[in-house]
Amino acid sequence: MIIIGERINGTREHIKKAIEEKDKNYIKREIRKQIENGATYIDLNAGTGKGQEREKQDIKWLIEITKEENISKICIDSSDPDVIKFALAFVENNDIIINSINGEKDKKKKLLDIIKRFPECKIIVLTMDDNGIPKTIEKKIEIAKNLIDALSQIGMKKENIFIDCLVEPISVDIKNAMNFLKCVKKIKEEVPEVKTTCGLSNVSFGLPKRKIVNKYFLSLCIYEGIDSVIIDPTIVDIKEGLYTTNLLTGNDEFCMNYIRGIREGRF
Repeated sequence: MIIIGERINGTREHIKKAIEEKDKNYIKREIRKQIENGATYIDLNAGTGKGQEREKQDIKWLIEITKEENISKICIDSSDPDVIKFALAFVENNDIIINSINGEKDKKKKLLDIIKRFPECKIIVLTMDDNGIPKTIEKKIEIAKNLIDALSQIGMKKENIFIDCLVEPISVDIKNAMNFLKCVKKIKEEVPEVKTTCGLSNVSFGLPKRKIVNKYFLSLCIYEGIDSVIIDPTIVDIKEGLYTTNLLTGNDEFCMNYIRGIREGRF
């Protein structure tokens, strides 16, 4: 299971404050906390709402901090293709994730031009287009396949493509979680070479005690064979769900990770 640690995000008040005040030590602690709790990649989102130029400089600053901490596995996260292009100029290794590309025509064209210079990188594909997030699984699969084809044509390996079927809050529609899981299952059946991922906490938006919902949804995602999740790995409920479900689904040989997690007091 690939864990993408989501805590370094400029939309979160404490991170926004640290970015604006250039509190390097605070960001370093946040990075280390996630690595110590099992994050494979550290997501870097510098979008504080201060405009493109500010976001560019802030993402550069965050990348430089990861270098100081010897963290090479990062996830460049921005909705602006120009920011992603700018950020990639400061990346020194290929084992990073670009977050993200989708079916919106203008953004898709820009990002494909950028990504073809970095064919060894990984990329998250969002199943949405100019009409927003589709209501049907079939349309999501169609968008995903079109993007997989486009990325393959510029030299990207399918195993480096992570499809996010975009779970929406169950507070809006009680079927949203199950529809997401069905979409993941269908992607894995029809394009087994690609990987799947999920912004997990979206499922519980608008509900009380969201950590409980997130924990059990994580278990369902693991059962369906999801390859990656974008989460806060420091949350005890999340760690408990991750270790226990991996154990029960046969993904923890000799129960060693579960036992180690208990011994180390991780949950």
